[in-house]
Amino acid sequence: MSSTGLRIGRRALLSSRGARSFASSTAGGGFSYPGARSLEQIVKLELLEGEQPPKIRSVWEDFHAGKDDAVATALGASEFQALVGRAAAAPFFVFPVYRHEGFFNMLCQFQQSCFLVTSLEAFKENPGAAPPCVAVSLYDDLLARKELALVRADVINMLDKKEAQLLLQQLLASYQDDTLYEHVHKFNNQPEQFDFEAYRALLKDATTP
Repeated sequence: MSSTGLRIGRRALLSSRGARSFASSTAGGGFSYPGARSLEQIVKLELLEGEQPPKIRSVWEDFHAGKDDAVATALGASEFQALVGRAAAAPFFVFPVYRHEGFFNMLCQFQQSCFLVTSLEAFKENPGAAPPCVAVSLYDDLLARKELALVRADVINMLDKKEAQLLLQQLLASYQDDTLYEHVHKFNNQPEQFDFEAYRALLKDATTP
């Protein structure tokens, strides 16, 4: 993706800030997809409540290991709270997905307890109807008692599981790492100062393909 393409994407982003920028299960956009399910619809919550945090993390990640359409991880209470706070302050960002010696870009938008990720190209064509490719749900059901939040990325289309796993790592790192988050903040609040290539170089050092 060229810097010109990113500038076009940012202009589309800024022009649509007054409305929901791409559709969700509750928006009136041109598509529908299954909304983020409650944690109780995925696992037996009462069984997790009887375990300690390390065991809960292990059970959660093992449960998703064999699934082709979802990846998962867990965050400590302070990590989760920092992530949500930063995402609320800077809800949009772009992530490269590498494929066949090149890459294309995905755009994420944070909405309450979920990150929706779509193709930047689809967003540029029609911000209000860009379909999500990945939905990253944040579950805080165990936060008060176990100081642990569960994270699940549902792979909807366009990406395979390995690509979605790396994208989730990139997303979390970009909002948790102070240096990477500077780029996220600039993208949202000082777009003229955002340097995608500088961010991409830092990201390669911070995440493992």
